[in-house]
Amino acid sequence: MRTLIPLCLALLLLGCNQFTIAPRNKNSVRREKPSMLLCERIVDFRLEFSRWPVSREDFMGKGKKYYEVMSGIPYHYIHFKTFSDDKMNFTYGDHEQDRNLQKETNKIALNPYGGFIEFYKLNDRFVWKIHQ
Repeated sequence: MRTLIPLCLALLLLGCNQFTIAPRNKNSVRREKPSMLLCERIVDFRLEFSRWPVSREDFMGKGKKYYEVMSGIPYHYIHFKTFSDDKMNFTYGDHEQDRNLQKETNKIALNPYGGFIEFYKLNDRFVWKIHQ
């Protein structure tokens, strides 16, 4: 019974005309991750203003160095979620390539570009970890 349920789900997904799996290798996924410069600028923002940014507009409106680094990323969905003064998650998704694929095929990719970056304080320094 336990193997029957995943098998049925797999057949439903494979037979469905609304989803697709885009061929992506590790290098293309790695290239589409946000840059380290963006992570450094988010930490700079936290140190300069003593708070985490709350939105894309808040981040980009605080100076040229923040505007330039954020304006170049190909993600349409950006979300900052603050947990405390020392911890914040930066979620990104809805990549330009995923949008183009959906327009061309009229299908939603099951393996879209996106993820989140976890920022936290470790030994009096802010560090980050990128999750795919």
